[in-house]
Amino acid sequence: MSDEHQELKEGIIPNSNYEGSVRTVLNLSLVTFLVLLGLSMVAPILPTYAESFQVSYTLVGFVVSSFAVTRMLLDIPAGLLSRRYDKKLIMITGLVLLSTSSVLAGFAPSYIILIVARMIEGVGSALYVTTATVFLAQISGQEKRGQWMSLYMGMLLLGAIFGPTFGGILAEVYDIRAPFFVYAFITGLAIIPTLVLPKLTNSGKAVPTLNLKEIFSDMREVLSGPSFLLVTFAIFTLFFLRTGVRSTLVPLFAGNNLELNSSEIGLILTFGAVATSLTMVPMGSLSDRIGRKIPLAICLIMTAAITLLIHSATDMVTLSIFITIYGGIIGLSGPSAAYVTDLSPPDKLEISMGLYRMISDFGFVVGPLLLGFVADLTSTPVPGASHSGLIEIYPFIVAAFLLLFAFLALMKARDPARERSINSRHLRDE
Repeated sequence: MSDEHQELKEGIIPNSNYEGSVRTVLNLSLVTFLVLLGLSMVAPILPTYAESFQVSYTLVGFVVSSFAVTRMLLDIPAGLLSRRYDKKLIMITGLVLLSTSSVLAGFAPSYIILIVARMIEGVGSALYVTTATVFLAQISGQEKRGQWMSLYMGMLLLGAIFGPTFGGILAEVYDIRAPFFVYAFITGLAIIPTLVLPKLTNSGKAVPTLNLKEIFSDMREVLSGPSFLLVTFAIFTLFFLRTGVRSTLVPLFAGNNLELNSSEIGLILTFGAVATSLTMVPMGSLSDRIGRKIPLAICLIMTAAITLLIHSATDMVTLSIFITIYGGIIGLSGPSAAYVTDLSPPDKLEISMGLYRMISDFGFVVGPLLLGFVADLTSTPVPGASHSGLIEIYPFIVAAFLLLFAFLALMKARDPARERSINSRHLRDE
């Protein structure tokens, strides 16, 4: 029996040209849904939980970004591990670490222990998310890449839809630590569907050892593509916004400036996630026809505008409207992972995805720290308040400026999906 037939018999997907089944994509999406459900449950309460240790906005920001520090450092190693070892085993290890770290965060007696828990969570997230992204990219063919990756992102966002409201209610009904324990249970539950995913071979030539010289050579080749760098920078700014504005400034602004409680903040974040899911999935199919750059460019410029409006919210209703619009606009970035895959050398997919995740996660790290620092510098103190002061507009201006810069840079990037679509039309016309 040939190697190819043996691999198919054993349920092993042999190469990156294989187009997996919808069932496999939905299975992988279900696991990520559970992970994001747990992760987003702690989103509305995490800044307040960090503030309970009597720390500044900058240190609150570090609680949010410390998760991404370890994830950023391990994204490339995770991609390399997924090339050498069983991807399912790596994803399961990541899920175990996510569950363990959530329990530790829930029991954290001090700010330092909370930081340690968040860093362990970052390790688990790097192992799971990077490997899952490689897995999805490997089973997605060119013709359906945008559709399937946006379907995956849409399922992922279902977790972000229900998580904030669920987490806010848990905190109000039970205790501010309760969402962490439910997060631990949910990520543990996610191991079950992961076990039945098919086994994949690596995207390129299998190697018995991780040769550093070869690894750096592959990294240089991937990074030598200007379009890869321009697109990943644009995605970096969106990740910067996600943790810096959505996960840090918005909960702090809603709690301190508008005096909203955890369940109300969670509901507002849910409105944004619902709007994102409604625009993200159809945008994937559309990007297969019109290309990836146009939706991403529109997303950047419109997000800059709505970010500036967030600070003008005066109550829960106006803030909900702004965050819902913000969420719908963010959905236009749905094909971004497909865009990076289009620009990646097919035999270096794991390296490309690791670099993409690392650059994106750098935005996770910088966003809360930088915007938290700006918020500290510009906040208006409130006598007798337990927080650092009212959030002013300046950190929102910094975020909007970065988005505009990323928009201008993206204009110089290639769009292979659009090129393929144009060539296909020309062939049909002939």
